[in-house]
Amino acid sequence: MIANRPRHYGKRAFLAICTAASLARAEGPPDPGWRLMLVPSFERPAQHERIPGSETAIIAAAREIDYGGLEYATTRGAWRRARETAREQGDDWLSGANIEFLRDKKRVVKRILITGDGTLTMALPMTPAFYRRFEPILGDGFYVVVPDRTTIALYPRLAGGIPAAEAAMLLEKHHMAVHPVSREVFRATRDGIRAEGVLTDE
Repeated sequence: MIANRPRHYGKRAFLAICTAASLARAEGPPDPGWRLMLVPSFERPAQHERIPGSETAIIAAAREIDYGGLEYATTRGAWRRARETAREQGDDWLSGANIEFLRDKKRVVKRILITGDGTLTMALPMTPAFYRRFEPILGDGFYVVVPDRTTIALYPRLAGGIPAAEAAMLLEKHHMAVHPVSREVFRATRDGIRAEGVLTDE
């Protein structure tokens, strides 16, 4: 009987471990999930930023936890990571959102509706990619309405305001929402958003 030589896995295993470690370093640390979000001001987390002109909404760094709850960041490091993530991943977030265009008979955009699940939708207006994507279509200072966590409606500012029927629809969504955000109308600029007024159905 000829005995088979024992196989030596030591070198292979060592190389595999080194490769896995190199890949882990290249990918960087895991994303902790902090996002800059538009949230209702009654939440009033300890650390937040005011939105110019707004009485009902603020900006916070947060992440989703169980059952739709939010955990708010309390450290500068988490805020810094949230800003970096918004800058680096905004285009990807927009690519994953459901975006619908409403046009008139002349194919001019009258409204853009963005919908999505979870809290990522609330983070979209806080990204530089948001303004870059929609300013060429709607013009500078386009209107932004965020009635709840899963809905964003955009309107061209030069069109003269938000139609009453559209305002009524958004107010209804805000009223019926499990997680309402704001009834205010925001104006998007290169420097961020600011409150312009409050929705009415009149």
